[in-house]
Amino acid sequence: MAFKTLEGEELFQQAYSNNLKRWNVSYEILNIPTTYGSTHIIASGETKLPPVIMLHGAGMGSTIWYANIESLSKIRRVYAVDAIGDMNKSEPLRSISDPEDMGKWMAEILDHLGIEKTDFIGHSAGGYITLNIATSIQIRINKMVLLAPAASFVPFYKQFFLRLAFINAIRRKGFIQRFFCNWFIAKGNTIDNEVFDQFIYGIMHYKWKVKPVIPKVIPKEKLETIQIPTLLLMGEKEVIYNPRRALTQAKASIPHIKTMMLPNTSHCLFIEDAKKVNESIINFLHKDPSCELDSIVMSANVQEV
Repeated sequence: MAFKTLEGEELFQQAYSNNLKRWNVSYEILNIPTTYGSTHIIASGETKLPPVIMLHGAGMGSTIWYANIESLSKIRRVYAVDAIGDMNKSEPLRSISDPEDMGKWMAEILDHLGIEKTDFIGHSAGGYITLNIATSIQIRINKMVLLAPAASFVPFYKQFFLRLAFINAIRRKGFIQRFFCNWFIAKGNTIDNEVFDQFIYGIMHYKWKVKPVIPKVIPKEKLETIQIPTLLLMGEKEVIYNPRRALTQAKASIPHIKTMMLPNTSHCLFIEDAKKVNESIINFLHKDPSCELDSIVMSANVQEV
């Protein structure tokens, strides 16, 4: 891993380990060689269960799934993948910044694991990567779950880029926590501040070796090619873009999609309301794909930013 100082690396590694201690299930660590570098994976669940690939949001790594792993590993062999080119334990050689690379990278991982076809769950940047994998190697995906995918359907609010610029200019732990991390949590919800230490120490100390994935709006004509049963979950207090517009655009773009808006949650919905998110994912993954998927659950008074 590339860090500016040894002290910075130690802080990050300790934060990663601390978050992994939040996993209340057994796990094993895999490091899979690919064209794009060694990919670090945390695997849980019985090997005889059907597989699911989980892709985290930018800056957090696979440890962020601590609120979901117990429920999901009861029904799936879970492979939580540290995305190449992000601040985590994968060791990048090349960037996966375009859809073709994302597809090839994931195909190599699946081949190594002996997986012909699998489900996918992606949050934020991980959702964006999942969508690009779907446009590239659709034949290898059964179902996919998108949790507040970054950009993808609609552009980011300008405020997102302003906040990102500020934390990169003012690299102080307390400031990053208050100004950026806490912004992702809906008022009244709480997440232990230490969960974000991994992200904060990454921002402060990580030295980029390859170009990171930068999510953007995916052309509608590409999204329309996706024939995979899809579940899109969004928090009604989402802050990175307009969630109503995102759901509307997603419905207009992906043929077989179910969309749900979760009340009183924001960008960290999978932690803020883990029970509801876990139930929704499990019900969707167990549902017969021939059943009707096109439904919306929306609450009123979505926060405008």
